[in-house]
Amino acid sequence: MPRRGPGGGGRSARCPVWVRVVKALLDSPFVMLFTVVALGSLVGAVRVRGVALGAAGVFFVALALGVAVTLGGWEWSLPHELTELGLVLFVYAVGLQAGPRFMDTLRTRGGAFLLVGAGATAVGALATILLARALGLSAYLAAGLYCGATTCTPALAAVLDAIRRVSPEDMNIASVGYGAAYPFSVAAVVLVVQLLPRLLRVRASEAAAVFRNAEAARWPPLEECAFRITNRNCAGRTIDELQALHVTRAVIARVKHEGKIGPARPETTLHLGDVVLAVGTPEELAKFEALLGDVVVESMYDPTGNVTSEQLVVSRRDVLGKSLRQIGVWERFGVVVSRVRRDSVEFTPRGDLRLEPGDVLRVVGQRQDIAALAAALGREERRLYETSLVPFAAGIALGAAVGLIPLHLPGGLEVQLGLAGGAFLVALWLGHWGNTGPVRMYVPHAVKQFARELGLIIFLAGAGAGAGQRFVPVLRDAGPQILIAGALVTLVTVAAAALVMFLLLRWNVLYGAGSLCACMTNPPGLAAASNLADCDAAAVGFASVYPMVLIVKIVYAPLIFLILRMLG
Repeated sequence: MPRRGPGGGGRSARCPVWVRVVKALLDSPFVMLFTVVALGSLVGAVRVRGVALGAAGVFFVALALGVAVTLGGWEWSLPHELTELGLVLFVYAVGLQAGPRFMDTLRTRGGAFLLVGAGATAVGALATILLARALGLSAYLAAGLYCGATTCTPALAAVLDAIRRVSPEDMNIASVGYGAAYPFSVAAVVLVVQLLPRLLRVRASEAAAVFRNAEAARWPPLEECAFRITNRNCAGRTIDELQALHVTRAVIARVKHEGKIGPARPETTLHLGDVVLAVGTPEELAKFEALLGDVVVESMYDPTGNVTSEQLVVSRRDVLGKSLRQIGVWERFGVVVSRVRRDSVEFTPRGDLRLEPGDVLRVVGQRQDIAALAAALGREERRLYETSLVPFAAGIALGAAVGLIPLHLPGGLEVQLGLAGGAFLVALWLGHWGNTGPVRMYVPHAVKQFARELGLIIFLAGAGAGAGQRFVPVLRDAGPQILIAGALVTLVTVAAAALVMFLLLRWNVLYGAGSLCACMTNPPGLAAASNLADCDAAAVGFASVYPMVLIVKIVYAPLIFLILRMLG
């Protein structure tokens, strides 16, 4: 689109060279995008008393440039589709990262998420209604302001749909409110999450250690223990028969019978006086002691070297998603899997355990049998770093389709989750279940991290450019009271969420920081929270709260419009 600047369109041929250069740059979205990204990254790296903007620096550089260009009589923006692409990539990568833990976290903390997600955002919605009545803001302006103050674009889409049904010519008024409140909300959340450790007097590194310890407590480290068979009820039974009793999740790895040591195969029969080596958590091993007999201190390693233990890394694509029983680890190869390490978590396996890329299996057996199993599981770890674009792209496409599904609300309203909301929910599902039908979904950690960072900076550049373009007209048309109202809604919502999370629920500061960003549907804030410590607590908190908050805001925002419209 041609830009009009100094010199006017009819005299463009006589414009100074610098004017034509500027126009050419503004007309090139890619040049401007990466210029903003580079400058924003430099600004974001600057620390003032230990506080830095981080990735949000890209947003503020784009915002400042948008304001400057507008004041100079120029026009500049980044394509809306580019901004949406960045947002979708970001939330999709976050969903994939958090998916493996999301369902477990939801089961254990679902009530707390409801309190944080629905309660804190309800306080912000109520504050919006009260401020609109006190300051004389229209229903159109107030509903958009709520969406901007809580940085929720899908909610704005729901509001615009509600307005379109009753007064299509007033839809732009809601966008004005959104644009006025959005910049302060982004900046406030970014700064608040970085100040949280200081405000709560907790070191981020200590909070990260507490989070890791809590995770470790949920997955206790495995130990080895030798037992002598003294229980006559166990004598004459096979290992498969013992495991079928489901007394313990510990696994028998080796058996010593008449001085000879061998792998504990399912068909191996136990006798009185046999010594078995079991692997499991202390709690599960204690159950084995009650079942089998006395704990003994005895070497269980084969002096001949025929029976040994090795670690194997799963990398072949044709075994991914298959269970240990389907592969025939015991039946075909005569090898026992005593433990599995997956994503830094170690556990004892069952026969129905389905293999994931990068799983590390501790196996016991004869050398030639282990070698055969290693060939079946894969020897090339480089395959773990290869990404198939088919499931990756298919997941995003599925998410976009889910985001377009209409949701019918009371009052005849019809809303959608939007591209980002749909992509996030699908990514959570894929991250948890790990597949799309027959196609195995595996994205290396480095790829997810790159998609997350790239998507974030593209989104921030586009959002900042759009907000900068509307910033001056908003101030001129609506006055400063709309900025004050937006700031108050942001601060009230943040304060309500923080009080619930840190005073009532006593959440970990890093986990709470990510959850706070989710309450504000604020990706730049998550970037800042993730930089507080080398820990994924913030991402897990964000992903846990975000789905509920997103749905709640899509409902609240149109309700604000309807309530204020009814009140007149």
